[in-house]
Amino acid sequence: MLKQRHETQLGCALTDAFAALVDVAAKGRWGSTALVLGTAVPQPGCRYEQQRGKVLRRGKVLACLRPVSITLQETLFDPPCCVKLRLHWRLEPTDAGACVLLDARYSLNGAAALRRKHWYGRIHEHCARMLCALESRVVQAQET
Repeated sequence: MLKQRHETQLGCALTDAFAALVDVAAKGRWGSTALVLGTAVPQPGCRYEQQRGKVLRRGKVLACLRPVSITLQETLFDPPCCVKLRLHWRLEPTDAGACVLLDARYSLNGAAALRRKHWYGRIHEHCARMLCALESRVVQAQET
């Protein structure tokens, strides 16, 4: 099992950070393609499927503990590659707001094992985009 850890600091309350996290995680998964403030909190066991380009993402919500964590299990099919991915977001209170930790654990199957560096980069970029979108979402919510 390969691992990555990403972190960002948000200058907002834990509950606001969690609401923004749900909105960002929902995009391209169980929500619409546009971020909508107030997206319903996903229920454990909720399944989703989404195709972007030639990559098919199938997943389910393993846990959602309001307002501290969300855990997703996904399989990315990019023929002939198959990647099993587990994303765990954890929010912790800080003096200045909230700290968001994103742990990505993944295993590479089939041809994906031969493209280890490629998949490391793709997963790293995905996590970075998620945290960037989360920061933007928090700023957007504070401005309204």
